[in-house]
Amino acid sequence: MSHFTILLGSALAISIAAERLRLPAAVLLVASGALAAVLWHVRLPFSFGPALLFLFLPPLIFEAGWHLNLLELRKQWVRIFVLAFPGTLLGAFSVAAVLTAAGVLSFASALLLGAIIAATDPVAVVAVFRSVRVPPSLSTIVEAESLANDGVAVALYGIALVLAGAQSAPWVALISHGVLAIVLGAAVGAACAVPFWLALSISDNSEYEVAGTVALAYTSYLVAANLGWSGIFASASAAIALRLLLLRREHISHRHHVQVFWDAAAYMTNSIVFLASGLLIVPIRIFNEPFLILASLVVILLVRAALSRLVMREWSGSVTVFLAGMRGALPLALALALPHWVPGRAQIVDVVFATVLVTLVFQGSSLRWIVNRLSFPSKLAAQIPAAD
Repeated sequence: MSHFTILLGSALAISIAAERLRLPAAVLLVASGALAAVLWHVRLPFSFGPALLFLFLPPLIFEAGWHLNLLELRKQWVRIFVLAFPGTLLGAFSVAAVLTAAGVLSFASALLLGAIIAATDPVAVVAVFRSVRVPPSLSTIVEAESLANDGVAVALYGIALVLAGAQSAPWVALISHGVLAIVLGAAVGAACAVPFWLALSISDNSEYEVAGTVALAYTSYLVAANLGWSGIFASASAAIALRLLLLRREHISHRHHVQVFWDAAAYMTNSIVFLASGLLIVPIRIFNEPFLILASLVVILLVRAALSRLVMREWSGSVTVFLAGMRGALPLALALALPHWVPGRAQIVDVVFATVLVTLVFQGSSLRWIVNRLSFPSKLAAQIPAAD
């Protein structure tokens, strides 16, 4: 517990320093973690993969879903769908095709790598993207996409892992299982939201209401995960479903207290996750496989640029969506969780380290500066909230 307390205190201190220096907190946290690991050999006091997937990720996903603009979500669902579903698959299979053709990885290993780095990470995207002022429609596209394509990537990761361990595998069965995992995960989340919504109707206590939303975040995620379905889609769906039910009949008397709690919880959790990510990255490893790393980065960035231009007609919108294509903690967790029998595991980890560093540090650090200098169309610019 003392190690965890030190980690939390360090993360919050670095976040405050980043705010004073007008730097993205995520970038400074990752850089500080990497520096501490290299210079002082600081190591995490817990296993990152399980902690991220079952302790940190459920509330982060729920909080991101809770804050989505429901009106804009309904308006922008086509763009979100294109980026999250065919977009993620295009990125993953493009990486797999290029690396397989180059002969540097087998198809199954290349697809594993593609699945890990194809999707933007909601932990990175939501935390960094909320520090810039953009129209609600644009922020909704980016945040909702990061939630959805995350779930798609994890499902594809599971399929590729089966392929890597089998001489032959039934593609139709694997794809069907992946689709069902997403659909049923979302259904579980929506179903879990109903009893929590009803339970809130008999409470007029802010502590119960906060505890109820926390319980919903973890319950929906863990129920779906234990059934072999998508916990990410379950937690996000639970948050959105509860919001929709509350529009029908408001059962939260102290909604402001709930909002304040989730803002604080997300801030603390994000800070810990980014600092932990930095402690895990071994910077020297990004020079181990120069061709493999360069090829993967070029492919994934080109696909992201093409998708951004496809879904956004305005130049400012496409640039913003492209810059929001950051990778962070989840790709690290998935890469480090790969079994040691996976062919090319060390190479995959090297590429993931490099991808996280390049996309998070360079795109994350330049996002605010570039977006603040973009000229959004008058219709969109009128939606941008005033600065504090």
